[in-house]
Amino acid sequence: MLSSFLKASKEIVYNERFSLSNGFLQSIDPRVKVFSFTAFILVAIVSKSILPLITLVTMTFIFSIASKIPLRFFTLRTAFALIFVALIALPLPFVTPGSPIATIGNNGYLISITSEGLFKALQFVLRVWACITPLILLTLTTRFSSLIHSLERFRVPRVFTNMMSVTYRFIFLFIDEAYRMILARESRTVRGESCLRATKALASMMSTLFIRSYERGERVYLAMMARGYEGNIRSITRMSINGRDMIFGFFAIAMCMMIISLEYLHIGVV
Repeated sequence: MLSSFLKASKEIVYNERFSLSNGFLQSIDPRVKVFSFTAFILVAIVSKSILPLITLVTMTFIFSIASKIPLRFFTLRTAFALIFVALIALPLPFVTPGSPIATIGNNGYLISITSEGLFKALQFVLRVWACITPLILLTLTTRFSSLIHSLERFRVPRVFTNMMSVTYRFIFLFIDEAYRMILARESRTVRGESCLRATKALASMMSTLFIRSYERGERVYLAMMARGYEGNIRSITRMSINGRDMIFGFFAIAMCMMIISLEYLHIGVV
């Protein structure tokens, strides 16, 4: 079971196949995409109505279709995170004071579901969804090296970008290492084990994986220092903004302004 989970995790993290396809967002400059999607996230954070949030989510799904990302894959990828968000928002209809629309319980123990609580729960889920979908779409349509290079152009601290770059390069290696360890243990297990013994075996494998990761990190660092590493990862990629990128950027700004206008004009659910 753990081996299947690790294989699924690797498949979820891996996204280079979409960033190399011939889609709409794949042809947009990474810096423009980072700026535009950051604006979408900020608008989603400040929006208090339902309609602006639905507009942002819908627009993101339209971009995903134009970028040749399978709709089912994109929906499942975003819904995976919403499961945990829905669990967090689940108590809101019961603990938020307001006008009750339903009552659950008997024998004096009654729990009321309020309309204000339902609205807050829906607002919270949609807001998180509107923030998640642009991030997922950005990572799916942009090569990670280009994304790191774009963050450096926006003056993100170099220590942070270097850590992200190294982590991304080695996360697949460590997943493969953990998968081989679990597969080797499963091949030596003839019959089922008790829960306690399986937990001890898992803890032992985690400690071994941690030691191997630490040792590999030391070897990689020494190899980088031997090759002249001075804290700066150089890139040979040259990025340039053309007319298409500018049109997309202006369109994103116009959409954000329109959504903010909907918020201040109180159009939709408030």
